[in-house]
Amino acid sequence: MSDNMPGTGPSSSRVLLPLGLAVCLSLFGDLTLYAVLPSQREVVGLSLAAVGVMLGANRLIRVPSNPVVGLLFDRLGRRRLFLFGMVLGVLSTLGYGLAAGFWPFLGTRLVWGVAWTLINIGGITMVHDVSTPANRGRLAGIYNAWMLVGFAVGPLLGGFLVDAIGFRPTMRLYALAAAVGLTVAALALPETYRRDTAPRGPAPTRATLASLVRGGAEALSHNPQLASVLFLAVIFQFVGEGIALSTLNLLMVDRFGDSVSIGALALGVASITGILSAVRSLIAGASGPAAGLVSDRRNDRSLVMAGSLILGMGSFALLALARSLPLIVAAVGLSAVSAGAGMAGLTAAVGDLAPSGRRGVVIGAYATAGDIGAAAGPLLAFALAQVIPLSWLYIMCVVAFLVGMVILRRLN
Repeated sequence: MSDNMPGTGPSSSRVLLPLGLAVCLSLFGDLTLYAVLPSQREVVGLSLAAVGVMLGANRLIRVPSNPVVGLLFDRLGRRRLFLFGMVLGVLSTLGYGLAAGFWPFLGTRLVWGVAWTLINIGGITMVHDVSTPANRGRLAGIYNAWMLVGFAVGPLLGGFLVDAIGFRPTMRLYALAAAVGLTVAALALPETYRRDTAPRGPAPTRATLASLVRGGAEALSHNPQLASVLFLAVIFQFVGEGIALSTLNLLMVDRFGDSVSIGALALGVASITGILSAVRSLIAGASGPAAGLVSDRRNDRSLVMAGSLILGMGSFALLALARSLPLIVAAVGLSAVSAGAGMAGLTAAVGDLAPSGRRGVVIGAYATAGDIGAAAGPLLAFALAQVIPLSWLYIMCVVAFLVGMVILRRLN
């Protein structure tokens, strides 16, 4: 889509506030699940292995839906599809507070996966609609800041609420919060779609999608460095977001039981996991821009990614050994820096390596690679947690990052 010129659409300030608030509030329920579901699984009638399925299913469904939703936003406009995503977000979050058993809960997670595809792609697209090359980085940073608030506040507040009022009431309360976001967007978010820049020609067909797949495969086959970046994206998301984030609550239960003592204060395991999840999000969010700036100034993406992999290996080695809260906090901090820096380096490398004529296809492939890793992480982690100690699982993560170091050599 072409860059907006002044006066051709709504102002960025009119778009970013309702858009950012809606996105932020929509995230509360999903992020809280990662912080508390392992210790609350009996409330909704799930086994330990089923928890892994639930924490990965929403990302798995995004793998085929990402390119389709992108085409729909180009053909049908932004506002209606974004609002539909918010409606699905409200319904799925409410479902967390009502569903019981494997299949009903899985249904809510699949609905959320579709919802977030619509919300996220719609949000990014609208930011691009109202920005120009002169302010795009700043506006994207503001949008990401709203997401960061959702990532941090959702599990932090959610952990305390689950300990205080229970899992189901917390999720129903978060459905209300998402409904507030939907209302704000419905009343205040303008349409940013410009028909004069819309794609010409017939509506997308299966042949269109097949041509996108062929184009992406061709770009990768002629660019082994780009293929290496996609493999690294799978590893980072599989280990960092897929395993580190989803097993944090399970780790706290394994190490401390139902509560954690901090001096004279005893916190429920959901509360302490919510705090750690929020801190991890904040550290990762701060690390990404700093690492990106270093890679820009040194003109070397691989250096930042190598440092990220090394920090990641240290964090998981420490998690495997840690038995005290300070050591676990230190490990989570290292993991956060690793995740933030690594994904910043990877995102910049994709932009550097993507052929100009196939940039959209390659970025779609990059998003899909990340979703595959993030979906597979919880599935494998909670299946293995039934048969091996968590320490062994974290050692496997160290090995995965070692494999990443080998792949990274192909970028040089």
